Amino acid sequence: MIIFQTITLLLATALATAEPYKNMSIGMEITLPAAATVVATSSEPPSCMIQGGKGQSPWHMKIDRILETNQKTAQELTMLAYERQKSEDKTRILDDRAITIGNIEGWWMRTSLYIKDAEESTLCWLALPVHGNQAIMASILTTKEGWQRSGPSIMASLQTLVSLSPAAVLTQRMVGLDSASTLLSDLTPESLSASVGVSHWRQIQQYQEDQVRPLDIGYAHITSRIGTISEIGTSATDNDEKGLLVEVRSRIMPNQQTKIVTDTLGYYWMSFDGKEEMWSSTATRWKGKISTVEKETGIRNRPTLGEPNPKLLILRQDLTSNRQLSPVEVKIKNPWLPKTLTWVIGPWLSKTRPSHLSWRTLNDYIDPPAETMRTDEIQSTNIGFSVTTRMGDSDALVVTQYDSDGQFLRRTLGNGAVIFGTNEKTLKAIWEPKGLW
Repeated sequence: MIIFQTITLLLATALATAEPYKNMSIGMEITLPAAATVVATSSEPPSCMIQGGKGQSPWHMKIDRILETNQKTAQELTMLAYERQKSEDKTRILDDRAITIGNIEGWWMRTSLYIKDAEESTLCWLALPVHGNQAIMASILTTKEGWQRSGPSIMASLQTLVSLSPAAVLTQRMVGLDSASTLLSDLTPESLSASVGVSHWRQIQQYQEDQVRPLDIGYAHITSRIGTISEIGTSATDNDEKGLLVEVRSRIMPNQQTKIVTDTLGYYWMSFDGKEEMWSSTATRWKGKISTVEKETGIRNRPTLGEPNPKLLILRQDLTSNRQLSPVEVKIKNPWLPKTLTWVIGPWLSKTRPSHLSWRTLNDYIDPPAETMRTDEIQSTNIGFSVTTRMGDSDALVVTQYDSDGQFLRRTLGNGAVIFGTNEKTLKAIWEPKGLW
């Protein structure tokens, strides 16, 4: 289901940022080369796969945490990896030496690897011993040409690798969970008052290659008020319980060549205590008289004695073909951040501003949607505060700037995508001449 939140994140799939990628499972952070992305992660065993390079010179890096080295040194670990890969008389060691990363002395090995019916490849290993008879090990595979092109940037990236203390990582996670639990336990009409009555226009832009100015690709209008589930029109029974109701309308045309427009309309409701939520969102893709329509409904009921941790049920429909898509059930884990609150989180956080938050939430940036850990790092700025958000172990960071009252100012999604707070007059002047207002 494509909604405004998903579309804007899709613009950031090739995030290039100076912010380091942090993986809590591996216990490390690293600043990746430009245009490199994390394409896969695993917590058991702890590892991640990174991909970079362009055209005919791609490269792949896998970073693992070795949980038991059996007292082997970093040099012995790289040699062991080499022995597993070498082909008799056809593999050559090109570089084999000690290397210092930060204040840790590890071992580096680069080899020329022969692969039948393929271009000569370069296979490298970096082993760094860490506390507890463990090690962090990176392996890089590319072609000879790929190493000539990307080798310097890969080596520079490896020099930024930092081992994170498992105890410190766990402590930070626990502090974040405690802070989130405290915030959510204090949800009331009073604590949410700043998030009621919101009316924000947002301008969506993206920088294209070789362009000095960004291109306008869409806009959105977000409003919030006190309302009930029955106003969404998806409830089987009348429910007059009052809560926070957010309405999101957006229009986006990300591809100026195809000129396919996506309009979204979403209604998101949650009870004032955050224990119940429902939403309904509809996305219409169109060009001229041709259109397709998809609808998504999310339902999370209040906990009961028989079901203290109810599931979130997501129903999806292709209204164009009148086809029901497979429903999605998401297990709720506390602390849980309701989807409704994500749209107006700035005013809510402006009163407390904890430095770190960790909570479970719905990750609908993937298909099908799934429960994931969301972390938010909050920092004060000259005009208010910023929130740096990461979903799970993804390397995609979303940075949002707010003023002192939590009013939305700017969101940077990466890959040149930026969302600005603006006004109706500005957007109308841009989009009315295009017939898209």
